[in-house]
Amino acid sequence: MEIDILEKTPLTLKLYVKDISLQILNAIRRVMISEVPTMAVDTVVFTLNTSVFYDEIIAHRLGLIPLTSEYALNKYKSPEECRGGEETIFSEECFVKLDLEAENKGNTPLTIYSRDLLSSDPDVKPVYESIPILVLGPGQKIRLEAYARLGRGKEHAKWSPVSVAAHKYVPDIKIDYGKCEKGCEVCIDICPKGIFKLSHGKPVVDKDKIIECTFCRLCESQCPKGAVTVSFREDEYVLSIESTGSLPPKKILLEAIRVLDSKLDDFLEQLRREGVIQ
Repeated sequence: MEIDILEKTPLTLKLYVKDISLQILNAIRRVMISEVPTMAVDTVVFTLNTSVFYDEIIAHRLGLIPLTSEYALNKYKSPEECRGGEETIFSEECFVKLDLEAENKGNTPLTIYSRDLLSSDPDVKPVYESIPILVLGPGQKIRLEAYARLGRGKEHAKWSPVSVAAHKYVPDIKIDYGKCEKGCEVCIDICPKGIFKLSHGKPVVDKDKIIECTFCRLCESQCPKGAVTVSFREDEYVLSIESTGSLPPKKILLEAIRVLDSKLDDFLEQLRREGVIQ
């Protein structure tokens, strides 16, 4: 297997992966979306709310605020061990408490942001400080306790660590110059991604840009028939990961592989119990 890093930022990771089956790569992608745990607000207790926002609306907004989760994976019990409910809501092994108390003492509307949430654990806090939660009018007050726990995207999208987890084929573009009309540069002009360039008087594929191909096949339809063919390479893909900020992209990928490996081990163990394999 060959893996090359095409792009790497604090929130994104794009990899070129060769000699891997589509089924395995897609399994990893699906696990990243639905099985990698993160922290998110699951229960909100309101003790005071004189704003025009319903409690349910505020609770929903709090649940969708991404929380830093990298260290929480090893500090708190798994989602299967912790579920919402009065019997566990105050358990420090499962939940992190985020307090919010604010009052508008002015004469103009006051916006309350995610940075106003005070966490009981400095390792679990809003990833972005400028997410608006609600607006308080003059004299209005809000006081609440929000409880966050580990969860998985398959339970609710708020626990999914990725906003994008996708793979695409690596294009294989061939030019038959015998079928090209003399001086034809249609493919260069028509390609929306600039995949083609002029070299020694004839169009060629720009190797540095070929991965940007979207398979729109405008070059095939606009050039003489058979002059340009667009297909894809077997077992070569581009894997794109975009994090919500709760976990670094590298951590999401590694955790997804760990979860998938654990599932396969459980499957093998079940087969042994049933006597299917020794």
